[in-house]
Amino acid sequence: MKNVTFSSISMLLEEIGRAFAQAFRYGARVIATMSVAQMIAACIGLALLITILPLALFLFMVFLIVKLAVAAIVLNARRQKE
Repeated sequence: MKNVTFSSISMLLEEIGRAFAQAFRYGARVIATMSVAQMIAACIGLALLITILPLALFLFMVFLIVKLAVAAIVLNARRQKE
């Protein structure tokens, strides 16, 4: 196993910082070259993604929990009959 030192952690953090800066610069260049219509479409798409995706995941979890609860009740009732 590799020894962890302060310099290796520092180099890793610098690399992560450079990667974030590069991604930010790329995003800024892309946004700067977009037309107004493309910008509006991207904002609407991002807003839908941010609102619809968590809602869909939450509803999936709720229905899964309800399904498991109903299945447990039905199995318990069948065991009680026997």
